[in-house]
Amino acid sequence: MLNKAYAPLFFLLLSFLLFPGVSNSEVYSDTIITSSLDTPDLEDARGVLINYHKDSNSIDKTIEIIDVILKQEPENVEALNFLSRVWLTYGYAKARSKDEMIASFEKGLEVSKKAVEIAPNDPDTHFYYVANLASLGEVKGVLNSLFMLPEVRKELDTILELDPNHAYGLAMNGALYYFLPGLLGGDIQISEIYIRRSLSLDPHMSSAKFYLALNLRKQKRYDEAIEVLFDLVNDKEPSFYPDWYLNRKYAIVLISKIREEKK
Repeated sequence: MLNKAYAPLFFLLLSFLLFPGVSNSEVYSDTIITSSLDTPDLEDARGVLINYHKDSNSIDKTIEIIDVILKQEPENVEALNFLSRVWLTYGYAKARSKDEMIASFEKGLEVSKKAVEIAPNDPDTHFYYVANLASLGEVKGVLNSLFMLPEVRKELDTILELDPNHAYGLAMNGALYYFLPGLLGGDIQISEIYIRRSLSLDPHMSSAKFYLALNLRKQKRYDEAIEVLFDLVNDKEPSFYPDWYLNRKYAIVLISKIREEKK
């Protein structure tokens, strides 16, 4: 079950498009077609994970499939990236305690480190590394988060150096500028710029819409924030359905809170 204390960070880190070229009808299907139980591939793993919002055991099954793939191809970077993403999902959506969350993010960090070593010029390897790193710091507490901040910044800079149009790197940068206090470099206007850039590249990223709404709310631009949230709630083509499914619930709650603040 999702730990609500970490929900905003969760949605930012996990809304990474996993199903390029797949239609909505294919993604939302409850029917999972696997190529072979003996020789699973990443499509099998993706087909299982797509249902994690309905059944958290889908996360465990996905890890089992990827482990089989990596035994056969230990340097498969795409599989390593996906596994580090799944450990993030496990930590936020399935872990029952703080210790279990920490263990999950540490596993994700270990996997992503290997991916970075194999493919240092792949921005996605750095994205999953910094996602697990930031999650670990978040769960361990403020001091750990501050200790890890220089490395988080360095990794985000690396992502955007390798790919200036990395939508999720831009969104994470925007979130960082949103959350940091001014003394540590936080800036609400810069945050908005990064988040809007990410949405210009992926207009259906529900997490970026949620962060944009939070940003606008902080600036007391309440009507704009509500408009963004309604756009999230009514999106017919979300980038990743399970994340949107959960984000939608948080957006509805936030709409009510903003309306109360407007009075």
